[in-house]
Amino acid sequence: MGRSDVNSRNVTELFRLRGRCFGPDFMRFFRIARIFLCDTRACRRPNTQALLLLLTSLRRYALLIWLALSAPFGGKRRLGGAMLVLLALPLFLIWQGLHWLGFLLDEILYPGYRKVQVRDPLFIVGPPRTGTTHLHHVMSGDEKTTTFRTWECLFALSITGRKLCLGLAALDRSLGRPAARLGAWLSRGLLRSMDDIHPLALGDPEEDFLCLMPLAACFLLVVPFPGARWLWQTARLDTAADAGERQRLMRYYRRCIQKHLYVFGPDLRFLSKNASFSGLSQALLDEFPDARILATVRDPLAAVPSQLSSLKPGLAVCGFARMPPDFRDALVDLLAFYYEHLADVADRHPDRIAFIPNDDLKHRLEASVTHALETLSLDLSPQFAGVLKRASEASREHRSSHRYSLDEFDLSEELIRSRFQRSYVRYGFDVNSLCQ
Repeated sequence: MGRSDVNSRNVTELFRLRGRCFGPDFMRFFRIARIFLCDTRACRRPNTQALLLLLTSLRRYALLIWLALSAPFGGKRRLGGAMLVLLALPLFLIWQGLHWLGFLLDEILYPGYRKVQVRDPLFIVGPPRTGTTHLHHVMSGDEKTTTFRTWECLFALSITGRKLCLGLAALDRSLGRPAARLGAWLSRGLLRSMDDIHPLALGDPEEDFLCLMPLAACFLLVVPFPGARWLWQTARLDTAADAGERQRLMRYYRRCIQKHLYVFGPDLRFLSKNASFSGLSQALLDEFPDARILATVRDPLAAVPSQLSSLKPGLAVCGFARMPPDFRDALVDLLAFYYEHLADVADRHPDRIAFIPNDDLKHRLEASVTHALETLSLDLSPQFAGVLKRASEASREHRSSHRYSLDEFDLSEELIRSRFQRSYVRYGFDVNSLCQ
């Protein structure tokens, strides 16, 4: 008899004795905890990766509580905004707790999701405000792809949550869609002002970096918590984290993708868009050996003030009357890193990354996307070719009302050109004027 057989018999005997001593309720809880904390591929071995992620998340939640408690006394925020962050934090923690509960139930109810293969995923990255959202919406029109939607990112990261939401949506449809109409009305009233910055609707494609919220690792959290150092490090995961941390985060992200595919179709190509994953591009290529990346770029003279301006409403809600200079400088440095890092990764993987300039997205969308897909050896289906042609015509007609300037953030053109000098040369942005 092998050693594994002996261990298996010991585990079985342990369950039998515990059930006899503590009764069925305890046994039910014990089995649930064991499933969650053990790797289902070898249930005798503790799943230390999941346990480390959970413990790291709890530690970060504690740090967020400390940052929220200290916010009213830091002197950088208005008291009203600081108190709003403090009052909203318990709701946020409960919200993330529900996600973790969903993850636990997935291991019990839908363990088969782990067998789903993530084949040929396509990741859209690029510095913020370079056209990633527009390209994501266009690429999601390919019926052979599937992508996260806003409602999933917010309410249903687990399979259990998705099944529940889809069931409630079916019930709503049977009643004449009253909840859907109410949601659409609220979205139009509350989120219309965001349309030129980042359109939001529950059924729209959305950045799945929101699936990092349960880990307190989503970069969006820097708006209410600019002092959370680990968020800035996660944004530079390829260079600022050790191999173990990168592996844990990427393995968790893979599980999130597998759960999505489990519900919406394991044979579909997964499509993702995350501007903040520009600093994770090498980790993505390592975790998914058959993945490709579409990267958008834009002249930093336009991208930098656009990104800073897009964060102003959120910062104002959190109590910042003006953008703190140290926060501004950290963001500018991060954007410069994104440009340079993507170029470095592309040099190492020229057949797996294709760049599309922002200007081409507007004026030459069909040609630029077609060329990029050919570079990545990806087929253009007849169905998506039609979608792309219609999107290209609409793109040429679009006019944004979002207005911004470097002056409002106490930045100068000379400073941006100097800080992004390597990127100007690498991407060919206005090279001649660079030397003037």
